[in-house]
Amino acid sequence: MIGRKKLEEHYLTIAETKEILLRRREEGLEENPEEPMFYEARISLEHAERFAKVTPEQAKELKDKLISAFEWMDERLAVKIIDIMPEDYMDIRVIFAKEDYMPTKEEAEEIIRILDEYRE
Repeated sequence: MIGRKKLEEHYLTIAETKEILLRRREEGLEENPEEPMFYEARISLEHAERFAKVTPEQAKELKDKLISAFEWMDERLAVKIIDIMPEDYMDIRVIFAKEDYMPTKEEAEEIIRILDEYRE
């Protein structure tokens, strides 16, 4: 990457990644119908289709809700929580095990309550 620099950085949920990969596959089908995507992209899309737990729209909305609900929540943590969709306090403790901040039991219950609105 000589001569290139990072302009900005965003964290994407698996659902948002799936949306981007599907769009790239459609563009690739127009250019080369026999092989629309590279191997790595196909494997990534397969993973995203298997493990995305919400739609891209729900993921964006959920990310905004989590970030606005807690002043210590950043985009990276919100994306991690959305991708894993923890179901109880112990799951949240595992996610935050190596983080600087450990949510209280009440905060963890609030996170779970917010996530429950988006579970299938």
